[in-house]
Amino acid sequence: RAIMEAADEVDAPVIVQASAGARKYAGSRFLSHLIEAAVEEFPDIPVCMHQDHGASPDVCQQSIQLGFSSVMMDGSLLPDQKTPSSYSYNVETTLLTTRMAHACGVSVEGELGCLGSLETGKAGEEDGVGAQGTLSHEQMLTDPDEAADFVKATHVDALAIAIGTSHG
Repeated sequence: RAIMEAADEVDAPVIVQASAGARKYAGSRFLSHLIEAAVEEFPDIPVCMHQDHGASPDVCQQSIQLGFSSVMMDGSLLPDQKTPSSYSYNVETTLLTTRMAHACGVSVEGELGCLGSLETGKAGEEDGVGAQGTLSHEQMLTDPDEAADFVKATHVDALAIAIGTSHG
């Protein structure tokens, strides 16, 4: 409520992000109803409901059906959200998600690379999502040329990249 009141006061749009942890704790449906109430009470404030770190196209599809206006397909990890995936898997699952989402007018964020520490080589996590064990530098640093190819191949609207930290 405080976020919506502040946005109303300064006439600013709002992006509400539902992390994997928030969706697990509260449930996507509950969060969706909270946003619906905010939009109803503050009709002049544009609100984007963003699903963060979708583990599969099915997770993204469920969020779209609940009214999320933006989803992240994190194909850098397999659906267990612990095992790094291959580049081809990431492209395939992200493209599937983008086609489905764009057909519904929903934007898509992709992810390329894994969170981790270049100093220690250990994987990192954000809100319970992240690879486990030791990662290579290539897994923790997104290659700019590969990023450009990924965007062309998947048609994502935004791209989260790995920059060698555990904070993304």
